[in-house]
Amino acid sequence: MSSLFTPPSSGSTKRKAYFAFYYDDIMRVNNVRNAWKIDHPDGSLNRSFYDSSLWESKKLQGDDAVKNLIRQGVGYTSVVCVLVGTETWGRRWVRYEIARSVIDGRGLLAVHINSLKHHSRLQTDQLGVNPISRMGVARKDNGNLHLCEKIGDTWKWYADYTDSVNLPAYLTEPSAGNVRLLSDGTHEYDFVAQTGHKNIGRWIDSAAQAVGR
Repeated sequence: MSSLFTPPSSGSTKRKAYFAFYYDDIMRVNNVRNAWKIDHPDGSLNRSFYDSSLWESKKLQGDDAVKNLIRQGVGYTSVVCVLVGTETWGRRWVRYEIARSVIDGRGLLAVHINSLKHHSRLQTDQLGVNPISRMGVARKDNGNLHLCEKIGDTWKWYADYTDSVNLPAYLTEPSAGNVRLLSDGTHEYDFVAQTGHKNIGRWIDSAAQAVGR
């Protein structure tokens, strides 16, 4: 379902999450990361999260350096959690982080952060487009499943990863000639409206369970 959803109340398992976001949203992102740290403090051998900050300094080293670091970061986690601001949906490397969740069989979810007040304007903003709704999977003529992305109003084969992928555990099979949106089987949340500072651990736990992690 691509709808705001709150799972039933229950204790959550300690997970390692990867936070994907547009770096211009870093102040709002820090609210989420700090909430995650409070609920899931790092141990000396067990980090609670990895995120886009890991590769921000690598962008000048070229595409391969960024992809390698994202792959390593996602590889240490159970879930990719996309923190959604106004422009997140259009960022190339956020899409690659989403793609890696599919390639590596990780859980996936979106959390809207525009409901948090902007650090300088002290105002909230309209919720942004969920980037997960702009990516999907479809079968090519040879029967193999591949990633797709929506560019403008058109679906295209995803250019940053061209190998075939497995169907994510949270999705049903796409019908012939159609794209199955990743948002069809994942959940999106509003960090403020759904009390994310208390519930984000359970949201991440739910996404991990959906893929058996």
